[in-house]
Amino acid sequence: MRRYHKMEKVGEGTYGVVYKAQNNHGEICALKKIRVEEEDEGIPSTAIREISLLKELHHPNI
Repeated sequence: MRRYHKMEKVGEGTYGVVYKAQNNHGEICALKKIRVEEEDEGIPSTAIREISLLKELHHPNI
């Protein structure tokens, strides 16, 4: 996360918070911080699904 500077909170949902951020090169981006309630539960399955879908997309903004 050192490569990014959080600028403002954009939104919040059940599983996380989205921030508007700027990277080291000055580019604006969105960061999503996933909320993990219990350590023994691990990452929510919905978050795993979202990450898998995003990995399949080919777009300069992702």
